Amino acid sequence: MGKKSTRENKTIFQICREEKNLTRETASEKMAGVSASRIEKIEYEQQEPTPYDILQMAHCYGRPDLCNYYCSHKCNIGKKYVPEVSITELSSIILETVASLNEIEPLMGRLIQITRDGKITDDEIKDFAFISNKLDGISLAVDSLNLWVDKTASENNINIKLLELEKAKLK
Repeated sequence: MGKKSTRENKTIFQICREEKNLTRETASEKMAGVSASRIEKIEYEQQEPTPYDILQMAHCYGRPDLCNYYCSHKCNIGKKYVPEVSITELSSIILETVASLNEIEPLMGRLIQITRDGKITDDEIKDFAFISNKLDGISLAVDSLNLWVDKTASENNINIKLLELEKAKLK
């Protein structure tokens, strides 16, 4: 491996590459169509990465969270619609999911009352905003779980093909 950078304020792309102990040249060899010089320009923020670049880096570095980072920070559409998701321990993700589900369960009756007429009136906005915020928490927990699965699969600690097969059977 080449000399390790001592640069401050490294981008997430450089941090992920270095965590895998890859030089830009070695990383480039493992990616299809992403040159070492392009990796350097992305890491030094001289060029914006494309979705293709991000997919290649995410696969090469075993970091599916790079896709979420790109969508939530770099993509104009994603900045508006994609929340940043972090990968934590499975037990934390499950506890957060269960806690979120427990918080929303008693609110379901009110949600039905608010939405049954197909409108949300001004006097319902406060309750609807509260419930919507709780639903966002569930969505974030599910996204975190899916990201954990992708990361674990990339580390070969989960049989992703079997998981996908089993999920397909349930559709």
